[in-house]
Amino acid sequence: MRARSLKAARLYRQRRALVAQLLEERPICERCHAARSVDLHERKNRSQGGDLLNPAGISCLCRACHRFVTENPLASHAEGFTVWSWEDSA
Repeated sequence: MRARSLKAARLYRQRRALVAQLLEERPICERCHAARSVDLHERKNRSQGGDLLNPAGISCLCRACHRFVTENPLASHAEGFTVWSWEDSA
């Protein structure tokens, strides 16, 4: 397994701090409004130009809702949890 570059390591240190901050600020799932948030979901995939440090493009979800959003892109797009590559993620 290849080690992360210094740039990637710095980025993921910032990401860990953001994850802790957002889960503390948004403790309830933003989709079902019932369960505790445990996962962060980027509305736009990183491979499509999404920013993993932009809080405006991130949703805090419970595990079940995160699975649903990931496995059902059309429904999650209709609900606003997924953004297509050509759309603005903010």
